[in-house]
Amino acid sequence: MRAFLTGLVAAIFLTGPALATDRAKLSAQIEKLAADYLATRGEAEHISGVSISLSLPGDPANLNVATGTLSRDAGAGPMTPDTLFQIGSITKSMTAAVLLQLQTEGQLGLDDTLAIHLPEYPAWRDVTLRRLLTMTSGIPSYDTAPAMIADATKHGLTRHYSPAVLAGFVDPAYPGAPAPTTGYDYSNTNYILAGLVIERITAEPLAKVFNARLFGPRHGLTDTYYAAGPYWDELVARMPAGYNWQTGDPATAALVGRDFKAQDMSWGGAAGAAVATPEQVTRWARALYQSTLLTEAARADLMDVVSMKTGQTIGKPSAEDPAGFGLGVMGFASPMLGQGWQYEGGTMGFRMVYVWLPAPDIVVAVGLNSNVNGDNDHIGKLAAAILQAAMAQP
Repeated sequence: MRAFLTGLVAAIFLTGPALATDRAKLSAQIEKLAADYLATRGEAEHISGVSISLSLPGDPANLNVATGTLSRDAGAGPMTPDTLFQIGSITKSMTAAVLLQLQTEGQLGLDDTLAIHLPEYPAWRDVTLRRLLTMTSGIPSYDTAPAMIADATKHGLTRHYSPAVLAGFVDPAYPGAPAPTTGYDYSNTNYILAGLVIERITAEPLAKVFNARLFGPRHGLTDTYYAAGPYWDELVARMPAGYNWQTGDPATAALVGRDFKAQDMSWGGAAGAAVATPEQVTRWARALYQSTLLTEAARADLMDVVSMKTGQTIGKPSAEDPAGFGLGVMGFASPMLGQGWQYEGGTMGFRMVYVWLPAPDIVVAVGLNSNVNGDNDHIGKLAAAILQAAMAQP
């Protein structure tokens, strides 16, 4: 569920901010980009299809393109813009948004410590909620713990994991916990703990909180879902096969090549269990960065980033420090475009990336149905090519 800058930032440095206006021409270009990506990268990335959604400024109708099939099996049905994807760590921005709303309402403060809200974790008593969200807590990620890897490999992610069990894999109270981290270090445990805080404050399951506060027609999120467990059959039927091709680790070799679309998503929870279409992801990005979902003060907190090199607060990315992590969001600095925002979420079988460029006010989201090693992940390059096509239109 990690987020990657891939080649995206470098690619958009070369692009100017012209606005696309010819939808038919742009649609044809994006269709070709999707088809070419599937033809050239399909085998290498073990995908069966590509789904893309582009949101242009002032246009309520997204430009949606999908190509390929729902699986790599002969006779599989076509992938469509309504195909659902596990969106992985993009879920983190949903968790962060709720905490920001609770802060606005006076129910908590981001500088509260875990001693206040989760006293059952004394080893982390001095960690603030803000440090959880900015990945500077020093708490290791449970999915890197040998005990978690062994357990997930044994059960194939069919086991239901409670948040307490996930946190327990790295809690120093238990033998074999990994050592604390320093500076900026991407940890899914941070957001599992953040989800527990939300449930403690609201006295409601996180799924109910998301449904009440984030999803629904107010922000156009009528086809976005969260379940910290197995998804219901109607939604699984709308997903493509999700292939795991993370190779090179003997401990997880038994999971390579398997389809994980029907997995129990409790292992991702508040850190990565949401499901949506690419169009819904663009709507979430607009809600997060531009709507009344958050107050101006809360959004300023959201976009106040730490350096992904040092973990120190830098406010916003710059030419000297071009990649920053905010509260479940990632910013980048481009000499031509200024500040932009992107996130790539991944699960055992899926990848989803969005990019929002504020200057031309364009959002793109791309979904692929596989999980691959980082050096084989070219989804960011595809997103950059789509942005280039959009901004090159007269």
